[in-house]
Amino acid sequence: MSPQFRITGRHVLAALVGFFLVIIAVNAVFLHHALRTFPGEKEKKSYLQGLHYNDRLAARAAQEGLGWSATIEEARLTDGLARIEILFSTARGAPLNGLSVSATLSRPASDREDQAVAFKSLGGGLYEAMMAAGPGAWNLDGRAVNESGEVFEFSSRLFLE
Repeated sequence: MSPQFRITGRHVLAALVGFFLVIIAVNAVFLHHALRTFPGEKEKKSYLQGLHYNDRLAARAAQEGLGWSATIEEARLTDGLARIEILFSTARGAPLNGLSVSATLSRPASDREDQAVAFKSLGGGLYEAMMAAGPGAWNLDGRAVNESGEVFEFSSRLFLE
């Protein structure tokens, strides 16, 4: 005659503790991989930037007073090289020449492929940059400065195909 198996309180306790240990272990693995691939902080000194928020608002108001605009005329891939053309113009539509234009091209969710971009003038307010980039979504964050020191910052999402 074989003894009959009976579930006791200890079995139930062991099953519950084991279940929650498995859940905690899986969550720990997911958390580790999530933080390793993207720590969640793209700006390194976000607190200090927050302290200077009013300065940032004043700079934006000054930029709006300039009346400049930046329009992406072309953004395409050819043989692994991205070609980006930006047209700068005044509030009246006149082209802006003589600008020093620089930017950063970055992926929206990662800073691993960030690269500095220098634009050269093509005349007529048109500026061009060529750089190695892959297909997909990119952020272009740039800055244009004229001879008088007036600054215009721009930002755009690009989809390169």
